Amino acid sequence: MNVVTPPEKLTPKDFATDQEVRWCPGCGDYAILKGVQKTLADIGARPENTVFVSGIGCAAR
Repeated sequence: MNVVTPPEKLTPKDFATDQEVRWCPGCGDYAILKGVQKTLADIGARPENTVFVSGIGCAAR
């Protein structure tokens, strides 16, 4: 009999980066980043299947 183990519950920390995030103090991009990390964990997205691509400029750092 095959037993399927449900995937482990992820947290926003599972989507954190080891790269330095350098935005201006008080920048709304910090809130957007935290919101995206929380949402990805909530919907069960897998970090190994998730990619973010951005351009240059302040928001792309």
